Amino acid sequence: MKQAVALILMLAVLLSATSCSVSPKTEQAEKPTVVKTDAELAATIDNKLADIKYDGVIYLVHNGNVVYQRATGTDANGDPLAINTSMYIGSVSKQFCAAAIMILRDQGKLSVDDTIDKYFPEYSKGKDITIKHLLTMRSGIRDTVGEGFAGTLPYTNTEEKNTTLIKEWIFGESLLFEPGSAFRYSNSNYILLADIVEQASCQYYNDFLREHIFEPLEMKHTGLITEIPDSPAWAENLIADDDVEEVKIKGVAKGAGDIVSNAPDMVKWMEGLSGGKIVSAETLREMTTDHSPDYGEKYGYGLTQMFSGGAGHLGAISDYSSEEYFNTEQGYCFFCDSNGSDPGGMAWMLLGEFLSEHSG
Repeated sequence: MKQAVALILMLAVLLSATSCSVSPKTEQAEKPTVVKTDAELAATIDNKLADIKYDGVIYLVHNGNVVYQRATGTDANGDPLAINTSMYIGSVSKQFCAAAIMILRDQGKLSVDDTIDKYFPEYSKGKDITIKHLLTMRSGIRDTVGEGFAGTLPYTNTEEKNTTLIKEWIFGESLLFEPGSAFRYSNSNYILLADIVEQASCQYYNDFLREHIFEPLEMKHTGLITEIPDSPAWAENLIADDDVEEVKIKGVAKGAGDIVSNAPDMVKWMEGLSGGKIVSAETLREMTTDHSPDYGEKYGYGLTQMFSGGAGHLGAISDYSSEEYFNTEQGYCFFCDSNGSDPGGMAWMLLGEFLSEHSG
């Protein structure tokens, strides 16, 4: 922890050297250094990262052109990481589940105002909770992961059996608050949303994502963690880590943190989502609207409002830590995924500096 803080402080000092702020005029003052091109800034970022321990991938695209890319460390098989290495993306997966819901909404197969007793009639509180409450983390439903229940499920159970047990646990627990009255991040919301996708589409959740998102966007290195044991080509450099419970225990990450992808595919996703290939511009605005202004979370539907008018999400699963950001107006797509050392605030500081140099 101390090392990480030291690195962030060091970067803060380094980043200030390329700041656009203007110093008070004096006879001795020199003009501030301003990075004017993507190439110059990419070189600056690379120099600042040279002495930083970071195992993972960093990928930045501007208007369809790769501005910066970096891959360091090794994959799960001990081979050097590459930009196209597939890794777990954790909770960044939630926006795919949210998009699936919105695709079905736009097809007229459901409404975000549906109460979830329509899908789970056995749930006594379902009549008070809407799909929108699930999407925006305002349902009050407790977190199967955060409260430790998910980790108690046997590795030998089928996904169907675990899904049944997860729903029984959710439906038997008290709510944290009245639905719609507060915000509380809970993976359980998206586990239920994945179930709703299956009910409304009459398709297995994995198949729905592949048909409506992965294949149309040609995301050939993207799939679900449940598919890893079959060793598809997209996950050939990724093994089921014994420390990743969400991989071993089937169903516990479904809809909430179940996707494996790589940096180029994630850019295809961000460009496709923001470019109208998956949902309309109006639907995307709905997904990226801050639905919890009372809590300052800026959370939409599986996406969070971020700096400079962009949106994205963070993800974490075991030792894997991912960060995703896209800015439709400015044409930026950013993705990083670490399987050993978490870039944390460091990657965010570098991206924020990048945008400050290139906006306005």
